[in-house]
Amino acid sequence: VLDALEGAMESEKYKALTKYIRIDGSTSSATRHERVEVFQTKAATRVALLSTLACGTGITLTAASTVVFAELMWVPAVLAQAEDRAHRIGQAATSVNVYYLVAAGSMDDVMWESVQKKLGVVSATVEGQRGHMEYESADA
Repeated sequence: VLDALEGAMESEKYKALTKYIRIDGSTSSATRHERVEVFQTKAATRVALLSTLACGTGITLTAASTVVFAELMWVPAVLAQAEDRAHRIGQAATSVNVYYLVAAGSMDDVMWESVQKKLGVVSATVEGQRGHMEYESADA
């Protein structure tokens, strides 16, 4: 998925509009730090293509105002940890919108339902209430 998104960012349609960074499992620690610094400080760099697992810990993305996840994980805590990278002290935006791309009719449907059930169990256990992530279908 990251390769496809990077291909789109390299296309003539988007290349002139904004710059981007990419961090995945193959990115060294030093390079990760450099790329995060570019995202945080360069106004022209408004897109960060990030692997959820590679960027779920150890980085701060307070310059983000919108986060779009193109990959799902089976464990809700991994998703929440990745979301938290943009919700930090010193956050530039007054709020951060988080979206998940869930492909209808794919394994994403199964994973999303599983994540919802797990969130309900965790919320009921920890907070005494049912928790969930909101879902809005593109068909609606």
